[in-house]
Amino acid sequence: MTTEVKIVYADVESKTSDMTNATTALNSKAEPPITGNTLDVVTKLTELSTKLETLLTRYQTVLQANIATTTNSVQFMRESDDKVASAMQCTLPGSKKVSQ
Repeated sequence: MTTEVKIVYADVESKTSDMTNATTALNSKAEPPITGNTLDVVTKLTELSTKLETLLTRYQTVLQANIATTTNSVQFMRESDDKVASAMQCTLPGSKKVSQ
């Protein structure tokens, strides 16, 4: 069993960009309440609409935080890969290791 992790950075970045666009496009604004109507169902619909707006706004916030975390993790993995690749290049026969 291998423990190698393979990341296609372009694919991950494309998908996080898609998620960002979808999150931004999500309309979390509730419809304005129906006025001039005293039916209980209208009051309930207005309450539900307000709760849905709050829920969608929180959902957008969580998605944006997850996207930022994913982006930072991918950037960290890319930097780590570059460091490992650089260290491996320095240990190849015939090459000289550069002191830091």
